Amino acid sequence: MEPKQMIGLLVQASLFLMIAAVAMESDWRSVLAHLRQPARLLRAIIAVNVVVPLLAFILVKIMALDPPVAAGLILMSVSPLAPLVPGNALKSGADRSDVLALYAVLIALAIFLVPLTVVIINPFFAHHANAPVALIARIVVVSGLLPIVLGLAFAALLPALARRAARVLKILSNLILLLFVLLLLWAEGREFLELLGDGTIIAFACTAFGALLAGYWLGGPDRTGRATLGITAAIRHPGMAIAISQASGGRTQTTVAILLFLLNSAVIVALYQAWLRRSAPGAISREASSGAAD
Repeated sequence: MEPKQMIGLLVQASLFLMIAAVAMESDWRSVLAHLRQPARLLRAIIAVNVVVPLLAFILVKIMALDPPVAAGLILMSVSPLAPLVPGNALKSGADRSDVLALYAVLIALAIFLVPLTVVIINPFFAHHANAPVALIARIVVVSGLLPIVLGLAFAALLPALARRAARVLKILSNLILLLFVLLLLWAEGREFLELLGDGTIIAFACTAFGALLAGYWLGGPDRTGRATLGITAAIRHPGMAIAISQASGGRTQTTVAILLFLLNSAVIVALYQAWLRRSAPGAISREASSGAAD
């Protein structure tokens, strides 16, 4: 098996386990209760599906980015909600069921919002992206909705066993993710270095920071809600972006740019979480403990 194929399998397995682990520690009734917040959902859609693509579009138009970098940035901006989102949002002290409900609704809406966003953006670029609904739906179901449904079902049938199994899955998924990062740096390290010019990191960082700010602004009155929406907007879906790139005849360098964007945003989100812990350590720890107890 080639390194790139191994990397793909590792990241898919890790992300599936991450989502399932969060769902296995949640209660489906609480998740349903958190779905009844239409105003909050509208703000989340604006942050995740409007602000981030718009910001990326502006950056691509005003900066002299290499074509693969520009394509990678645009594709990641229209591909929301990597399975990394729930686990990272919980680190900010968010309620587990609330995070899962928000993620489930937004990832389901992505089936229609992602193709719509691509259609809106396409006329402004010479090379058009192709994001058929069937392609996005398959990614959403396999990487997002399926692990949620399986995890919630396990938690409903065998709650005590599900909680214990979730802890094991978290450890396993984190180990797999670490191996993914190491393999990624080994396989693509040289290609990453070749893309580090013409403001690539600046453009990627501005997009991630802009997503965090949009979430903070639109996340509601409480600190945890702002942090949760910011993280939700900042972490984009590389699997979806790569699938759109391949369906559109994208170059290999575009895939490398997508993966570089993922690493860049992961670092920025980690720094944001560290700032949250330092600025209000008591509140974050109490809220995180409360979420873990649900």
